[in-house]
Amino acid sequence: MKVRCIKLLDESTGDTLETSSWLSLESVYHVLSVNMEDGAAVKFQLMSDNGTPAFHNANQFEIVSNIIPARWVINFVAGSHVELSPKLWSEPGFWESYFDGEPEAVSLFDTEKEIIFQE
Repeated sequence: MKVRCIKLLDESTGDTLETSSWLSLESVYHVLSVNMEDGAAVKFQLMSDNGTPAFHNANQFEIVSNIIPARWVINFVAGSHVELSPKLWSEPGFWESYFDGEPEAVSLFDTEKEIIFQE
């Protein structure tokens, strides 16, 4: 799945921005995962311009390719959220390990990211 950034928003206030260190207008991004929290906006996880995987409000984008990555699974927690992502990324503690720089988590992230980029 690929999206194009069509507007920049402050993720906290929803205000329109002229520039961002996270996203660039008209740039195309691979969607790494999709998160839908109960009562909140849909968010796409992307490799941001600063090199960090981060969630961004989906209303900043238009879909360029709607092909769903083959290795995505659905993770549903009633009353909380629905997430579409690679199975390994939905394991408890994965993201903490990744952002702590643990080699195994970083390697698992990089492998799944490259598979998504190749599809």
